[in-house]
Order: sequence, then structure tokens, then C-alpha cells
Amino acid sequence: MPDSKITWSAIREHLRKMWMVYLIEIVACLGGLELLWTMTEPRIPDDQMILIYLADGSSNPEALEEVAEKMLEETKKQDPSIRKVEFQSLPYSNPDVDYTAPMVLMAKLSTGECDAFLANQFAIDDLVRGGALLPLDDLVAVGWMEPYSLEPYYANYEDENGDQITFLAGLKLDSLTSLSEKEAFHNQGAYLAIPANGTNQEATLVALEVMAGILSSEEA
Repeated sequence: MPDSKITWSAIREHLRKMWMVYLIEIVACLGGLELLWTMTEPRIPDDQMILIYLADGSSNPEALEEVAEKMLEETKKQDPSIRKVEFQSLPYSNPDVDYTAPMVLMAKLSTGECDAFLANQFAIDDLVRGGALLPLDDLVAVGWMEPYSLEPYYANYEDENGDQITFLAGLKLDSLTSLSEKEAFHNQGAYLAIPANGTNQEATLVALEVMAGILSSEEA
């Protein structure tokens, strides 16, 4: 009859042979727990969150986390219902090379969850072409963003009657060099734009002014 007693020597030999199997199982369990947490984590409603997409070939939203916290702090003074301000990457390069970029962009727009864009030229061209942007003419006329001297960006689109309409589509980000210095977003040749169907337009306007103020002060 074989010796079936459990000894420390037998345990060590078993672990020596099977440690990789146990390691894989532990990693798989941790991954499953993280996935379960992600799936069951309470989601902040769109009307209580300001979501800003960084539409560029590459971006690093983590570098703007402190800026987002300050934006939230100041915005809550105007609208206490806002619970989060977040930057997210939206990879966007030449649509002739990456045809999926405009499809993803329009899918994001269709949900109404996006409140603002920091957009490269490819992205803002597609936003204008799709008639997706809020004209900023009236806002700028009453002093929105005036302290930060962001140059206007005018664009043309064709309305339903076939007429060419010129409107203020965005504000140029070239002067906000701290975006590049933080390695967050390439600001040269990029624009700030607001979608027409955003959920929190008034709170977003406040948050974006706070953002511009923070980034401008960091350059002083």
C-alpha cells in the first residue's frame, strides 16, 4: 500500500512541479475579479459627468487628471450635480489611412455622452462635415474664453438648402503649449470644439474656461 501521508517534503515537491499552474490560476482569478468589478461598478449618469475626448493620433489623458480634478472642483460651484470631469483618448488619424476613425467618432456622438473635443485637424474636419458642432459665435461674442485669447477657427458647411454657411467651429489650441509639455496632447494645429448634442453644455462651458485658465497659468 503506497504511503499517502502528507509531509512537508511532499508539499515542497508538489509546489516545485506545479507552481506555474497555480500562478496562472491566481492571475486568471485576479483578472476575473477585475472584470467583474468593472462590469458591476456603478456608472455615473451622463448628465452628471463632463467627458472630453482627446481626438488625435496619440494622447495621454492620465497626464490631465490633476487638471480634471480642478475643473470638477470649480464646476461644482456652478453646478453641484456634476460628479466627474474626465478626459479620454479617441485615436484619430488620417481617415484615408484609418477608415475606422470617423465611424468610431460618429458612434460616440450618437450617444450624446461627449461634451467637448480637443481635436486635431482630421477630427474637426469630420465634425464640421457631419454638422456635429455647436457654433461658438454667440458664446464668444458675450465674452466666453475672452481672458485666454484663443484664436477663433471658422469653418464652412453646406446646409440642407445647399448654401455654404460659415461659423465659428472651434478655438485654436496653439497657445496652450502646456498640453504638449505635459505630453498629454499635441496642441499645435489642434482645436477646442463642442458637440451640438452634448448633455451638459452649460457646465461644460464653465469647465472648459477653468481648463484654459489652468493651462494658461502653467505657461506663465
